[in-house]
Amino acid sequence: MSSFAVKQLFVNLLLAPIIITLTTNTPTSSAMNLFENYSLSTVEIIQNNGYEVEVHNVITADGYILELHRIPKSKGGQEPTRNHPLFIHHGILGTSADWVLAGAAMSLPMQLANAGYDVWLANCRGNTYSRKHISMTYKQKAFWNFSLHEVGKYDLPASIDYILATTNTSQLHYIGYSMGSCVFFIMGSERPEYQPKIRSQISLAPVAFLANTRSSLRFMAPYAKMLNIVYQRMWKGMFMPQSNMQKFLASTICRERITQRMICEKCIIFSVCGSDPYHFDTKLIPLIMGHFPAGTSANLAAHFAQFILKDTFGQYDYGRAMNLRHYNSTEPPTYDLKSIRVPITLIYGENDILADTIDVMKLKAQLPMVMDAFPAKSPYFNHVDFLWSTSVVEQINNPVKEILQKTDDLSWTYTGPAATSTAVDAVVPVVRQPPIQILQLNPLSGAVNLAPSLEFFAENLDAIIASTMPVPVDERDAAVFEMEREQQRLLFGGVIRFAQAAEKKYGQLREEFTNEISGWADDVATGAETRVKQTAVLVNGKIAFAGHSVAGAVGKAEHFVVGGVGKAEQTVAVGIGKAQNYVSYGLNKADRAVNGALNATVGRVGRVLWFWK
Repeated sequence: MSSFAVKQLFVNLLLAPIIITLTTNTPTSSAMNLFENYSLSTVEIIQNNGYEVEVHNVITADGYILELHRIPKSKGGQEPTRNHPLFIHHGILGTSADWVLAGAAMSLPMQLANAGYDVWLANCRGNTYSRKHISMTYKQKAFWNFSLHEVGKYDLPASIDYILATTNTSQLHYIGYSMGSCVFFIMGSERPEYQPKIRSQISLAPVAFLANTRSSLRFMAPYAKMLNIVYQRMWKGMFMPQSNMQKFLASTICRERITQRMICEKCIIFSVCGSDPYHFDTKLIPLIMGHFPAGTSANLAAHFAQFILKDTFGQYDYGRAMNLRHYNSTEPPTYDLKSIRVPITLIYGENDILADTIDVMKLKAQLPMVMDAFPAKSPYFNHVDFLWSTSVVEQINNPVKEILQKTDDLSWTYTGPAATSTAVDAVVPVVRQPPIQILQLNPLSGAVNLAPSLEFFAENLDAIIASTMPVPVDERDAAVFEMEREQQRLLFGGVIRFAQAAEKKYGQLREEFTNEISGWADDVATGAETRVKQTAVLVNGKIAFAGHSVAGAVGKAEHFVVGGVGKAEQTVAVGIGKAQNYVSYGLNKADRAVNGALNATVGRVGRVLWFWK
């Protein structure tokens, strides 16, 4: 069984009692249709609301394949009547579904389609709909090697070019929510050639600077670097993708009233985005949790954490050594907001603890062409109310329509901020900085010590919760928010106490396990030492025996060689003697033959001489 299967089995066993208990009260006909209302795609949601929808694929310069969703006509089937198409971008961990899951009565894109606009919905790289590449799969680590920088530098330009080419226009309107505004500012800074292609830009809950955020994400930011390492090693850099387990929990835990309010609303939504018991549509929570989060890269999430910790709007920080390699500087460059020559409107929430008003004003001060900057009408409007508030039509959709109505006119040109705009002479207030407790990490063992962080949260819980609450406008609201504060205090206090108990138990188990391992290691070492000594004695005996054997063999060899040499010498001597005898015999015989020949010759000469005589 693979490690992933083991993890899945463990999670299923752990959650089984909870799920069984909750589903007994969940009005569903069978387990088979449990996901029915939570698994619809963006296309299906739009179609179910009576609109035509198209799916388009766009390839970026670095090979990512993005899926755009287009609403080309009104609900009645009328063709667009406006002069410029409209491009709308979601927030972090979101998809195009975020804009439409609340239905036509609340959906900004559907209402703008009815107003005559050709509406295009973005899906940035890495989310549920844009998890493809021309040469990689999302299972490869390299696929997830991107941050906000790449989304702004590559995704937006590719999508804008495609939309303009498809609609045969030269400009479009851009609406960005949260991260959608952030990546637009990155594109405006890094790809200035795209500024003339933007007719107007509207930032909803704009995000660039985050040093003053009061969101619970502020207290997670110091952990981001460590968590990024974990996600890189365990999930290849993929961060919080959409899953069937998520949809199952959305249809159970986030559907039950008690767990919905205590876990899904207060723990997840209000602690991150701001408390708003008046306007947030809690009925949407199961549907929201069925689509969100939809995945991104760990680097992108870490990039946001860097905005919080460094109080800058800059490129991704790889660390001093890697920054030298990427940027030829130990610090990453900052984005040049002052160079963005695009008419921009900023709409923010006074109770948005993620995109705090102070940071929005700091952003506004650096943008040279701000048309307007104003808050939603309700003082309790939070970060997610821009999408899912019961009053979103009045607070957001209608003002957006009015802005587009003006800027879409072909005769309109930017002449400066509106006369009644809060963007005129806006002053950045004094910065308020909730403290951040840095996670303690043992540099030798790499062990994480959570105890100091948990103690910090326990001691400062009241102040932290109070910093996230809006200022009530009357006594009735004060009573409502005091009750909300008390509920969060009880909830998070219980979570902290549980975490402290778990940390303490973990420490005890870790110590016991360490002691057990140490004892086992000592036993192993002692046994190994004894075994080594026994082996040494045995080896020494073997060596001695081998030495005797070798000495005997060498002696025998020497004796054999000496005997052989002696025999060889005798054989050679005999051979030489025989050879000498043979040579002497041959010479003697030759001498006799020569002498005989001479004697014979002399005799013949004597006879010849006698004859002549």
